[in-house]
Amino acid sequence: MSVKNDDGFINGLAVAYEASQLKDNVVAVDATYYLRIILENTHEPLVSATGGPLALEDRINSDLDKWKANDCTPLFIFDGCPVKGQDELSIELGRFANNGTDHAWELYSNAQAQSSVTNFGLFSNAYRMERFYPTFQGILRKRGLHFLVPPFKAVAQIAYLSNLSKTGETLCGAIMGPRELLLYPINDVLIQEVDWSNNRFLAVSKDTLKNQLNIDDSILVDALLMTGTSFLPALPARVQPQQPPNTVRDAVNMLRANGKHVKQVCQHFDDVLKSQQPDWFDKYCKARMIVDHYVYVAINGSVEVQALDSLTSDSHEYMGLRLPDELHHYLNTGLVGPHLLSWVIHSRITILPTLDGIASDEYKSLVLRRLLPMRELALGLVVPRLNRGFHFKDIEVKAWFPDQQPTTIRNSDFRTPSPKVATWSVEQKLVDEHFPSWSLSAPASKDRSGSLAFEILALKKPEFAKATVGKPGNKPKGIDAPAHIISTVIWRFLHLRDYVNDSHELTGWGKALATAMTELESTVEKYSQVSGLHEALLLAFELIRLDQLNAKQRQDELEKGDVDPSLLLISRCAVLLKLRHDAIGYTGPLRKDMLAYFSQVSAVREADRDLVEAIVVHLFMNNQTKRERQPSEYWDISTVLPFVNRNYNAAMGVAIRTFLEMDSDENRDLDKFASLYFPNSVAFREDVNIFCHFFKALVAGVKTLDQKDLGSKDIWTKAQEYLESRSRKNAPAAVTEEKDIHREVDDWVIINSESVERRVTDQEVFASGKGVEDAASDTAVETGLKHPRPRSWTDPGNLLMVDFLNGVEGDLQDQANKPEVRKGRAVHDENNIDYATNGVAGGRNDARNGDSGLGANSETRPEPGRASVLIGAPSNIDDRVVKNGASSSSVDSCTLGGYDDDDDDGSGVRDSKEGYMSTQGLPGQWYPIVY
Repeated sequence: MSVKNDDGFINGLAVAYEASQLKDNVVAVDATYYLRIILENTHEPLVSATGGPLALEDRINSDLDKWKANDCTPLFIFDGCPVKGQDELSIELGRFANNGTDHAWELYSNAQAQSSVTNFGLFSNAYRMERFYPTFQGILRKRGLHFLVPPFKAVAQIAYLSNLSKTGETLCGAIMGPRELLLYPINDVLIQEVDWSNNRFLAVSKDTLKNQLNIDDSILVDALLMTGTSFLPALPARVQPQQPPNTVRDAVNMLRANGKHVKQVCQHFDDVLKSQQPDWFDKYCKARMIVDHYVYVAINGSVEVQALDSLTSDSHEYMGLRLPDELHHYLNTGLVGPHLLSWVIHSRITILPTLDGIASDEYKSLVLRRLLPMRELALGLVVPRLNRGFHFKDIEVKAWFPDQQPTTIRNSDFRTPSPKVATWSVEQKLVDEHFPSWSLSAPASKDRSGSLAFEILALKKPEFAKATVGKPGNKPKGIDAPAHIISTVIWRFLHLRDYVNDSHELTGWGKALATAMTELESTVEKYSQVSGLHEALLLAFELIRLDQLNAKQRQDELEKGDVDPSLLLISRCAVLLKLRHDAIGYTGPLRKDMLAYFSQVSAVREADRDLVEAIVVHLFMNNQTKRERQPSEYWDISTVLPFVNRNYNAAMGVAIRTFLEMDSDENRDLDKFASLYFPNSVAFREDVNIFCHFFKALVAGVKTLDQKDLGSKDIWTKAQEYLESRSRKNAPAAVTEEKDIHREVDDWVIINSESVERRVTDQEVFASGKGVEDAASDTAVETGLKHPRPRSWTDPGNLLMVDFLNGVEGDLQDQANKPEVRKGRAVHDENNIDYATNGVAGGRNDARNGDSGLGANSETRPEPGRASVLIGAPSNIDDRVVKNGASSSSVDSCTLGGYDDDDDDGSGVRDSKEGYMSTQGLPGQWYPIVY
């Protein structure tokens, strides 16, 4: 269901205004609502199948550029802790989405690709936008835009900001968000969507809505609650097949027919409620009190409750327990997230549904048993600093799967903080003395605070490790500088997780991690643009210790047959890294088993992050650091600390697993595989190379472990040998002689006096004069007329013409003008799904169970053809060039097309026409194209 069209009656009252009216204004925007709108417009139907969006960040930046160009400033308000009923409804909606995506997976396994993609798209809201919050906040921070995180609902905070005008103070001139905002007293029209391109925005007036329905505020609130909100399901009688559409007008009519009281409506439909939701009226009463007594952060920074004088004595039943304002301040500024705080407020840890919906025995054991000690540690660092009433509250653990056994964290398990954290009394001068280059911005990771490599490797120096142990009874203090805070938090985390012992020396696990990080250091330096490699190593060891990263098949995997243990272990490790992908909807194979494993990885990452944030809260609330800071400084500290959710997904695991399962030599060619199965990857060969070094480093660390820590390490050694054997077969060959250019080749080649040893990635512009210095990404060949992109190698040299591959014959102009089904050409639909590749999601030739997945003969389309174009060639070359009308903006300075014979500008290179190839090259140089 569209986020903008969830009530037809309200939608019909929307009025279009000129967007110019927003000029020089601040608009308070519900961040979750905004992200949903952007995601809808990016056409990423496979978000729920891959684990996260790929184009959202790019689209956000593009949209925010339009806000800036129109002199309008958004103030984004994020949701804080969930209110009563919100998690329960999230579980219900998540299960519903799982049922829908299960059908989509079934269609995919039956090679009904387009139907599968459509079904996945219907349930893209299964992806919880809260996972994207850190990435979005990072975008806002870089652009100098402000954001707020209130204690609970963003809509409640926006309502407060809207009402400030009554007091003569104004922070925003307009508001934008979901229809849920109509529950609250607002003074502005509610903007639904802004269309900067057409200079208009759509908005609904609450006064107009009330006038149309001829009701007051109280009836409107009841009617909106009856139609359902984010924390209250719709009245069961409103969603019956025989009932009219579930709009606010229909709910008002139902109220009028029953004395304008919700209780009477419930009595009228008592049989329906008893059979479906017997406690709905109780939920409604709590929801109504949440709306009437909404919580917000006042302009002076204090946490306030609306209509506090009329708050009932049992308010904890519908609002939860009240935390100190200081904790809400840390939430508001981004120092911590809402997870840990919501546990304490509601005395419950809620585990929400995964995207895969597979509740395997391994997953259940992980979230209900293996992660509990980490949660106890986190609670033990925070709860003792709160009111004594919190000390005696047990914490219930509620999971989304139906057959969960009752699980409770007893208050006796977290009433006392771990004494380990108090031993870390590290003075900043001590660190500066041992590590003069230590800072937050040090170029080398071994000197950079927060890199994890610095914190681990620093403890390998015995004299420093010994000096970090505080004297008994001394309370740590003076941990003020951001770098000092970050390193101290990480050291305490490593100690709590037993990578460090009580003497602050590395344990067996700590030494293994240090070995792996040392082994990986050269790769980290070489690929400095790829972040998070050290963190991925630490996460890998966390998974190993929790018995999650292994070569054992889950129960749901065993049903599909045996899998090579090496293959299983390697592909699971690959899930920890990212596959760089263009800002476009995912195009590639899908694997539900990899998505399920991604859920296990995410659960461990979240638990680790919760513990990190608990250490931060403990440090601040124990007055070990300066508690009052600039608001931006809190977020800057938080984002450097490990295990932030940075929009991860399962794509890399899918890529490695799919490639290693290829059983033909042709498909085992890495570059050909990338062009067939992952045509929108940005640097496939480089990403695979990084992963190979990552896995090698991980194995090097594992080998140092004692048998009591891990037992047999043979599977790791065998897996490394297996991966290395496949890697050697795909090493790029160096070409040094011009004669090699005319033989049958599998890729583009560059002739140069020096051997070609490396490739340059993430460049789309061909250099001029010296040959191809900066080339397009090394293996990413985007196919189809919408996305032309060259493939190239990197070292300077002259790129000579390569014979057409795959036996492409005849005039390329004719090839380009043929119907949809033809050799060597991919066709993309509106969802950016590549229909020309075998086994690619959305294609008619999707692979299943390792088979080729080829459809009928009329649907079989081979890999994209390739050719090259001579810049400044004689006029008779024009007929050999694809002319497709692609605009020159498709790739910065290289698009498909032919050439004008004239040289009007005197540059020596013929002028390019619209839709023709335009490249900044010297006459007589060849450039590759993909058609």
